[in-house]
Amino acid sequence: MKKLIRMLAMMLAVALMLGCAALAEEAPRAINAYKAPADIAIDGDLTEWNTTSPATINVEAQVVRDPGQWKEKGAEDLSLDVYVMWDEENLYLGAKILDDTPFMYREGFPPDMADSLVLFLSTDPTADVARTAYTANDWRVTMVIDDYYYNTGIDRDMIEDNKGFETCGEDGDGQVLEDYEACIAEIDGGYTLEIMIPLKNLSNENIPAFVPAAGMTVSVDFGMFDLDFPCPGVATVRMQWAGTDTVDTDPSQWGSMTFCE
Repeated sequence: MKKLIRMLAMMLAVALMLGCAALAEEAPRAINAYKAPADIAIDGDLTEWNTTSPATINVEAQVVRDPGQWKEKGAEDLSLDVYVMWDEENLYLGAKILDDTPFMYREGFPPDMADSLVLFLSTDPTADVARTAYTANDWRVTMVIDDYYYNTGIDRDMIEDNKGFETCGEDGDGQVLEDYEACIAEIDGGYTLEIMIPLKNLSNENIPAFVPAAGMTVSVDFGMFDLDFPCPGVATVRMQWAGTDTVDTDPSQWGSMTFCE
C-alpha cells in the first residue's frame, strides 16, 4: 500500500509539472512597465531600473530573418532583454543587448537594414487585442542604435486610415521624434541601451494623446535588427519577441504590457 501511495504521489507530481509547463507555453507574452523615478537620467546605466519583468529575445525560434547567420554564434550574435518604465509624458526603454558586431550603422541605410530596436505599441487600452489590422493608434517605431547617431522613424504604411499621421524617417537618416533621447554603455559582449520617447510624438489633432496610468494594459512587442557587415541587405538578422514578422501587419501577434507603480 505504501509503495502504491508513493507511486501515485510521484505520478501526481509529474502530472502537475507537465501541466505547469503546458500552461507556461500557452500563456500569452506579458510584461510590466514600472513607474520611472523622478530623477531618471538617460545615460545608458540601468542601475536605477526595475529589471524584474523583461521581454526576452534570445532563442532561435525568435529569429525571423537570416537565421543561418544567427546560428553560427547564437545568442552571442544577437540577444536582448528589454525593460519598460513610464511617466505621464514619456515611455522609457532599457535594454541589455549582446551583439558581436555592434554599431554597424551607415548613413543612408534604412532602419530595417541597420542595427535598430523596434517598438510596437498600441496607445489605445480599449483596443481589441484580437484585431488583425493596425488602427491609427497602433505604432511601429524604429530606433537606430549607434555610438553617434540615434536616428528614428515611424512606419504607418500598413494603416488603412492613419488619421493624417504619415510614415516618416524611412531612410534612417533623420530624427523624427521630438525631444527623443538615447544613450548606450558598452559591456562585455555588447552594450546597455537607455531611451526616452516623449509620448507627444504618438498623437496629432486626430489621434488623442496617450497618458499611461497604473493598472492600464496595452498591446506591445519588440524587435531588433542586427547588421553584421557594412553592406545593406547582407546578413541583417532580425529577431522578434513574438517569434514572427507578421507583427508588422497583424497586432494580434503582439504581447501585452501593464503599467505598474
